[in-house]
Amino acid sequence: MSLGRLLAVFASILIVDLVFSIDEGRIYHGTIREDAIDKQEVDLDFPLFVRDRKGLTGDEICGYTIYKSNSNPIPFQIILEDRKTGSARIILAKGSQLNYESTKRYEFEIAADDCTTGAHSVREFVRIDVEDVNEFAPAWKEQTYTAEVTEGQLSDRILKLETKDEDGSEEFSKVCQYHLLTKEVPFEVTKEGYLRNTEPLDYSSKHNFILEVQAEDCGKKLSDKLLVNILVKPQCKVGWKGIHNRIDYVTKSGQKPVTSNATLELCDAVCQVTQLSVSIRLQSDEAGTGCEIDASAISTRDKICGRHQDTINLLPEGKHSPSADTTAKPGGVVEFDGKTVAFGVAPETFGGRLEPHFTISTWLKHERQSVEAEEVKQHILCNADGEGMSRHHYSLFLHNCHLVLLLRKEPGPGVDMNVFQPAEWRWKLPEICDAKWHHYAINMEFPEARLFVDGKLFVKSKRNEDIIDDWPLHPSRKVHTTKLSIGACWEGSGGHFGQFLRGHLAGLTIVNNDTETDHAISCINSCHEKMDFHAISEMDTGMSVSMNSAMTQIDITGRTKESVENLVSKIGYINPRVKLTSESSRLTFETSVRCGDGSNITIAKSEATINFVEERHPKILLSSSTQLTRNEHEVVRGEKIFRDFLVIVQPFVPGTKDSDLTELPAASGVVHHLELCSVVVQPELDVTNEHFAYPENLVKQLGLSVELSVNGMNVIGEAKVSDYIDVMRGIHYVHRKADDLNTRTFRVTCSKENGQIVSNELVVELDVVHTEHRPEQSPDHAAADKLFHSVSNYKGDGSKLSTKPEDKSSGVGIAAIVVICVGFLVFIVVLGVIRIRSASQRSVEVNVEEKQEMEWDNSALTITVNPMDSEVVTTVYEESEVNGLHAEETDTDDDIGSFHDDRADSSDDDEHGRAKSHDLEWDSTTATY
Repeated sequence: MSLGRLLAVFASILIVDLVFSIDEGRIYHGTIREDAIDKQEVDLDFPLFVRDRKGLTGDEICGYTIYKSNSNPIPFQIILEDRKTGSARIILAKGSQLNYESTKRYEFEIAADDCTTGAHSVREFVRIDVEDVNEFAPAWKEQTYTAEVTEGQLSDRILKLETKDEDGSEEFSKVCQYHLLTKEVPFEVTKEGYLRNTEPLDYSSKHNFILEVQAEDCGKKLSDKLLVNILVKPQCKVGWKGIHNRIDYVTKSGQKPVTSNATLELCDAVCQVTQLSVSIRLQSDEAGTGCEIDASAISTRDKICGRHQDTINLLPEGKHSPSADTTAKPGGVVEFDGKTVAFGVAPETFGGRLEPHFTISTWLKHERQSVEAEEVKQHILCNADGEGMSRHHYSLFLHNCHLVLLLRKEPGPGVDMNVFQPAEWRWKLPEICDAKWHHYAINMEFPEARLFVDGKLFVKSKRNEDIIDDWPLHPSRKVHTTKLSIGACWEGSGGHFGQFLRGHLAGLTIVNNDTETDHAISCINSCHEKMDFHAISEMDTGMSVSMNSAMTQIDITGRTKESVENLVSKIGYINPRVKLTSESSRLTFETSVRCGDGSNITIAKSEATINFVEERHPKILLSSSTQLTRNEHEVVRGEKIFRDFLVIVQPFVPGTKDSDLTELPAASGVVHHLELCSVVVQPELDVTNEHFAYPENLVKQLGLSVELSVNGMNVIGEAKVSDYIDVMRGIHYVHRKADDLNTRTFRVTCSKENGQIVSNELVVELDVVHTEHRPEQSPDHAAADKLFHSVSNYKGDGSKLSTKPEDKSSGVGIAAIVVICVGFLVFIVVLGVIRIRSASQRSVEVNVEEKQEMEWDNSALTITVNPMDSEVVTTVYEESEVNGLHAEETDTDDDIGSFHDDRADSSDDDEHGRAKSHDLEWDSTTATY
């Protein structure tokens, strides 16, 4: 036993002895809970009764008197149980409440009262302790806590969490446990309330942690939840910052910045930078670098590379070709068989005439054929006379594995018709006949033509690129229009296609009155992933930048950290491939720093992973009234079957139903486009009685086209969704005999991106309500019907109805009239034949003297012509008149093809200066009529 405890026991004995010596009584010790209610008994260690009757004379006890030791009220009362022994209980007085926090103990004296004399017994001491109740939960001293932790370090005392508890006892006011409610975090709270991290933190992976903590006191009461914000303080590391370890790249999304926030951290290193070099490399597992040849891939590259805004696509898209004789495969690749496949380009697609500046480009696959076949021109593109003649105005064709561009000068103001000008450019290319896909682009800035093969400028030589001069084309009265064709050339004089192409085409485009940029042409042929960099103009003095041809490595060197950071931040990433064969690629950064004192700073190699994410297509949702009921007269006049047509384009959301039609927020700023809306009719249209009418002016104004067939109609062309809505709402369905129609079903779908994104199918049913028909009659028909009904309904005696016998003379008169009419008809026919024969022999002129005698025979009309009196007239032109005719009619052979063309085209000119004569045939018999 310790000395302190012995002293405490000794002091207690002295106090008790002192009390007993003073009052000669004993001590009662009791306890009661703080939350005790009225009349609840105090738990005493000894029963309360009168043990010492000194001072009492009677035999009975009437009660007890309580003596307070201080001014505090005593919330207890003593209940007498036995008058003889004085047995009693101490209870909580009525209306009293205990509060441990204000009074933990009550001490007072009691004495028994004699019933006979009223005298008091010896006083006894009572001590009652109030037991605390856990009334209050712990409360945090602060509403939130914030602390910083340096990355890479472990700290046992990041901060101390402190609480307060209004319970008075140590048992209930003390926190026995802290609960960290946030799961899977590298932190814990000790019993003492200290927050610590269990593992080093990494600023690059997470900048801060939000923790939830609860405190529990020893009475099991829980505090409110506390938020603790732990900020991760980055540890200064020499190297690149602001470059994410993981970069997501969505396919077909174009150029993506990957280093826009890049900065180089040198920490506290004392270094005056004199040279800073960084080498960025793109490492890929992507298989293949060839270009994908389909409409989606070509369209994606065009958008990524920023093709000219006026680029016109001449090939049909998908299956909805502009001509029935076109073989168009899905994906925009057209196969030409060299025999029958060709089509004309609609004037609204391209006007036909080329300006001095233009670009023609196409993807072409062509293999070597027989010598005879290669000797024949195979036209990719040809603009020729539409009728009358077969002159080629301009064309792009293959000939003996040469690529040839023909461009004849058109007549016009300021054009000297007697001067040769460049008209044909010929390039001998091995790629033409290797049976592989290649891209060809010709930038014409007349008279200079530049050819790009697979994105690279063709280098001219003395032997390769022949330029042939020719006359300008002369105007002709025989030709009123030209026809632009693909896959062959239109022969206007014969009205058919010729010189067919055998091979495959894709992405055939024209830019007129301007040229495509060299960068765009090169870009659309760069079909592998690469880095993108266009900040050469931002280089400071003393800097150098080098790049390899594949754009998979860029080296930058500069004299200051800021100048190098600026160029590094301009690097982007492009992957034009639609179908990817790997999941990711990597960018690595190797950096070296040289200081002014000659020392070097070692910088760790940085790496960023580029993860490929499949493009998530938006959803195209169509809605309209699907059940229409109309009167047959409305259908005859034309009924708007899509009057409330609506198109909504929504971002892809998994699980979205077509019925969930909600408008996109206007603030999104996204303008969506469509490329095709198709209306399919079931059953097929009866074109003699029913058809579609559409707003032609609006369609033309929007640059769209419409195809009509017995199966329905297609609206084709890229336009805004709102424009398509206007066109579709303006479509009328017309049926001239609606009384024969009961119901019609229309199925509508819309699409974009060459049919890769297709809408839901909208089904609209039209029911026709028929009315009772009472045909209107003319007055004559009505009178006839009335007479017919009056006779047929007559009910009188049959003898009253009589008919006159037929008059035979009237039949003879009718026969005479018929004979006269037939004779007149024969006369007219004979007269017509004579006029036609005389017109065909208009080149012969016969002059007969006016005084020619004619002999008349009374029996018949006889005409006698003396052959000696007829004259043969010969037409002779002077030389000047011949020249004049040539100047007026300029359909000469040199206009049909090139001056150096190997085709032998015939001329349609008339022969002038030649005598024309025909002798009049003589018949010795007289002509008798």
